[in-house]
Amino acid sequence: MLSDRTSRALEGVSGAVRSGAKVKKLHKIMRNHEDLWLTAYARIQSNRGALTRGVDNDTLDGFGMGRLQDLMASIRDGSYRPKPVRRMYILKDPKNPNGKKRPLGIPTGNDKLVQEVARTLLEIIYEPIFTDRSHGFRPSRSCHTALREIVDSWKGTKWICEVDIKGYFDSIDHEKLISILEAQIDDKAFIKLIELFLKAGYLENWKYNATYTGTPQGGVISPILANIYLHELDKFMDEKIRAFNKGKRRKSNKEYRALIYQIGRRREFIRQHGETHEKSVIYLAEMEELSKKLRTLPSVDMHDPEFKRLHYVRYADDFLIGVIGTKEETTQIMADVTDFVEKSLKLTVSRE
Repeated sequence: MLSDRTSRALEGVSGAVRSGAKVKKLHKIMRNHEDLWLTAYARIQSNRGALTRGVDNDTLDGFGMGRLQDLMASIRDGSYRPKPVRRMYILKDPKNPNGKKRPLGIPTGNDKLVQEVARTLLEIIYEPIFTDRSHGFRPSRSCHTALREIVDSWKGTKWICEVDIKGYFDSIDHEKLISILEAQIDDKAFIKLIELFLKAGYLENWKYNATYTGTPQGGVISPILANIYLHELDKFMDEKIRAFNKGKRRKSNKEYRALIYQIGRRREFIRQHGETHEKSVIYLAEMEELSKKLRTLPSVDMHDPEFKRLHYVRYADDFLIGVIGTKEETTQIMADVTDFVEKSLKLTVSRE
């Protein structure tokens, strides 16, 4: 439970975001609000990885107030330095013992806690800014909400673009990420702390390896940093959507409308003359055939050139683009997105 003093400090951060101002004093909040740290500890101490040892063999087990105060003091005087993560490899598919493996970084217990406190502050800043099209690693959002958006909003989509970023979490450009953070945060000490995590490196077979790109391996702060980075793509897609979308609704389908008229005329004749009339018997049979054909047709013109829609949904580094338009327009959108990802975000799109 946060104190009124800490709640007011965090509300000040939220207020700056709502007013469009840059956020300040994040490092000061970290230095001076012990209950923020205790709340962060309570959130992560029950995680499975809380007892996994980093390079210094420390975990979050038995974490006491003395250790917390020492850690906060090191943040306060600037002596804190995150340790390299311990790299190990785990199976991509646990059910396949002979399958491919992926690297997993294990931070120290202290580093996990510092990252969680920083992550909490970043979430307060960026959650109100993130778009509704982003679903990965966010409160009350999941792959299910991403799929629900597609089911509810993508009806009539003609073309789907699937974009795959090669090794996204390991490829994030540090300089670009820092510039993105600095656009929203005016706090050199806090930004420096994020940089320390980015540059902490990792130990593999007890050999140190520097990290020149990517987010902290295995760190609790990595998902939100990754979302902050790709928020630039979300904003780019918002602009594309506003420029591309056209028309309020599709024109009605002339063939569908003609069938409705023919059925209506026959129904009116039967109403006036009764079902036993010789012509009514013929009309009833015709209406059944016309109704069958009607059910096979859309009520609107699915090729209406005056109606266009662009859809976009993202879960972490996986995203889909849906287009109601021509194939040529879709190909151009795909090229524009690829160009933005590779030139502006300095990432690589898989050509396969």
